[in-house]
Amino acid sequence: MHEPSPHRIHCAALLFFAAFCSPAAAQSTQNPLQLRPDHATAAVTDLDRAIRWYQDMLGFRVLNRGDRPNGSRFADLEIPGYGIGLVQNPGTPPTAAARSGWIHIVFSVPDPARAFATLKSHGADVTTRGNPAPAQVTTFLLHDSEGNEIEIVQEH
Repeated sequence: MHEPSPHRIHCAALLFFAAFCSPAAAQSTQNPLQLRPDHATAAVTDLDRAIRWYQDMLGFRVLNRGDRPNGSRFADLEIPGYGIGLVQNPGTPPTAAARSGWIHIVFSVPDPARAFATLKSHGADVTTRGNPAPAQVTTFLLHDSEGNEIEIVQEH
């Protein structure tokens, strides 16, 4: 019987390592569907006001907007790597208790204290969790023009 050469064993070991021990392999076992952040959608009562808020406060840009046959209006906004969909449904807005939508969405930033100060200086509705500002801000909440909660956390 032919013995494999040490070179072949080394190559086989490297291939095994690459296939099963690489970050991609680790990612696939922790995230078997390879899910990545894409976008969140929120119901709003004033589409134009919400668009202005996301542009002015968070730097989103409008990709697409329009009207649907059911009478709803929509806008798709994005920053690199993430999108926000806004939908204004026709008729009387539901009460806050009956309204469906996200509880909150979360963004991470390298410097939460700087982001907090910037948003506050632009007039955003920002509040800290735990330590009141100007203590070390590592996470904080803000609300968009429609009252939807957004959390900003320290980037890991």
